Amino acid sequence: MKIAFLTLFVIGVAAASNSVVLVFAPVPKIPALESIDYDSFNAIVKPLAEDHMIAVIQEDGLSYNDFLCKSNRTKEQSCYSRLQGITPKTFYRSVNNPEKVLQSLDPNSETIIISKSGKLETPLKCKAGKVVFFRFEAEPELSREDILETHDFAISNLMKQVSCPTVFMYTSTPEKESTVIKRARRALSIWETAAPEGGIIFSNPKFQIFFTTLSVTIDNTKKDITISSMKIDEHNTTDFTVTLASSDGVDNVTFNIALKAGYYYMKQLTYNTNTQFLTSDVNAPPAFSYFCGNLTVSSLNGNKLLWNSLQFQAPFSSKVNAVGDYFQFGDSWNCVGFVSHAILAGLFVSVILLAILFVGICWMMDINTMDRFDDPKGKTITINANE
Repeated sequence: MKIAFLTLFVIGVAAASNSVVLVFAPVPKIPALESIDYDSFNAIVKPLAEDHMIAVIQEDGLSYNDFLCKSNRTKEQSCYSRLQGITPKTFYRSVNNPEKVLQSLDPNSETIIISKSGKLETPLKCKAGKVVFFRFEAEPELSREDILETHDFAISNLMKQVSCPTVFMYTSTPEKESTVIKRARRALSIWETAAPEGGIIFSNPKFQIFFTTLSVTIDNTKKDITISSMKIDEHNTTDFTVTLASSDGVDNVTFNIALKAGYYYMKQLTYNTNTQFLTSDVNAPPAFSYFCGNLTVSSLNGNKLLWNSLQFQAPFSSKVNAVGDYFQFGDSWNCVGFVSHAILAGLFVSVILLAILFVGICWMMDINTMDRFDDPKGKTITINANE
């Protein structure tokens, strides 16, 4: 019984490492029931990399049955109506660890997350032998058929944007990596979509900002501000103006982002052009994103502007990872600072205890033998045990 269970376990692990691969290139055809091992697949793709770039589109949980699905709209048309019209193409039903084979061709391969539109934020730098992996944004609210049909459209758009000689492959994401990606996207959902948490995010290649709520207090009257758009006005390479506006144009928040001495600063924060707030402490290095759970800035006459869960970044020349229409925030540069009030209180208490300990040790070292009744000119007083 144990041997049979172990055999089934080994077979299951081996099957889990196999993936379907659709190659859009004239490659050798292999019988569908035959599994392709590492060396065989390497022999197939290695000649392609000699004079082509290889673009690998990875789909979470892709299997043979997905290629049989029908569109929810027509119930007759395939989910891959666009990919069906592309020739030549060859389908391999079972390939052992195709990603490892492709990574061995290019140890410096890169991974790009693409949106459902398939639009690239920046053009690909083509090079023969280069391997690029593309993965899709998570879409848990859609059915499997709708996801595949959407990705069919995205893949066809992606192919149109690559002008150099490229071999495209469509395969599944490795099981372990697929799980990691889903967990990572759940952690990043607050800045990628912001909708589940009720927050707002605006993004531009030069600047990205996220916050949950924004309010202003003018003459002791508080007002919640609903922002619907962001505009960037560039002055030079190290200075630009950001304008956040409501849909009706009644509320406008503007500020400058300036790069100085290795930090970008938020300056001249103004509400409706007539109320300016002090923001001298709002800054961070370009590789970091500024974050503050509750940022309150005040004007000279006592008016206040409050941001909740504010996070923004101006990368300038720093490299960021593009994720769809947004970019991934860098490590947070927290407004609280490293030395918080709790840390200062702990240091103060530690200093007091050390001072008490030092004084106590000094007192103990100062203890001497009792000599109050001794006469330095007379005979020394001695007391024996009998007395």
